[in-house]
Amino acid sequence: MMLLFEGDQAPQKTIQFIEEKGCAGLWSWDIAARKHHWSPGIYALLGLDPKQYEPSYELFVAHVHPEDRRPPGQIQHIVSQALPVDRTFRIIRPDGRQRWILSRGEILVDAAGKPTRAVGILFDVTHHHERLEALRLSEDRFNVLVKTLHAAIWTANSDGSISSSFNWGELLGESTEKVLGFGWLDYLHPDDREASLQAWKTAAATRMPYEVEHRAKAADGTYHWFKSRAMPVLNSDGTIREWLGISVDINESRSWPTRAAVGEPLTGAQIRAARGILNWSVRDLAEAAGVSPSTIRRLEESSERPAGREPALEPIRKVLEAGGVEFLFPPSGKPGLRPR
Repeated sequence: MMLLFEGDQAPQKTIQFIEEKGCAGLWSWDIAARKHHWSPGIYALLGLDPKQYEPSYELFVAHVHPEDRRPPGQIQHIVSQALPVDRTFRIIRPDGRQRWILSRGEILVDAAGKPTRAVGILFDVTHHHERLEALRLSEDRFNVLVKTLHAAIWTANSDGSISSSFNWGELLGESTEKVLGFGWLDYLHPDDREASLQAWKTAAATRMPYEVEHRAKAADGTYHWFKSRAMPVLNSDGTIREWLGISVDINESRSWPTRAAVGEPLTGAQIRAARGILNWSVRDLAEAAGVSPSTIRRLEESSERPAGREPALEPIRKVLEAGGVEFLFPPSGKPGLRPR
């Protein structure tokens, strides 16, 4: 929608419209006379009453956040060289609220090149700045999360060639460029390369998710197990535009012994968690294992291993494992489990 102001008051009405709708203000500075002029929008940005304050550079600087004030002599250098003004800074209003301001201006010179006047405009960009800060915070949190998980995030072309990567280079101890394209295959264990590549071909042909566990040579020089998963991003016609994937270092969990390896009995916490994964009730488990519901409730009451031999644990373990759960017993910490 375009508004057109007519008549002698058109310029003034236009400026007023810009200031009110755009949270902006105009300023000018007669350098020779050392005289400043602020529009009502400047006073509104600073939270000042125009009837109580005479505009001046010193007054304006007094409201700039101490950390954002120009160093001594900088403004004189800008004026003498007729440099453009373009900066973002914080102001502190009398009520204590902080606002982010974008300042843009020009130094006007006479025929001899001598600075005579400065003009500019201020915009309140607090909302925009806060959105950027929120995005930066989200990105920082994302980066920390990926590193904490010992994972890499990547995108790939439709043929499986890596087009971008975050944290792959750090995990492998190499520059990111070396894993781009099909360079990632060089870091896989020789026994896993063909299967990994074939999985890509199958996923690309069927447009189904890519999922594989394979070994890659990590930064410590040894091969680590990684679980790599990717989903296709499709064009409007159904063709694959790219893949978005993640590779997580699962070496520690792969090296954890299972119950069969260490002969450890299940804990009540493991049984409860396994039922949750399988969405089984106590009665469902009791019927499948051939034990009474009261036995299962008694076993689940404690998160510790049973003190003595418990005959019901073996049939419970068998039906839960058959249902798709794998029980883990790490060398340190509490026993766990995962979907098979």
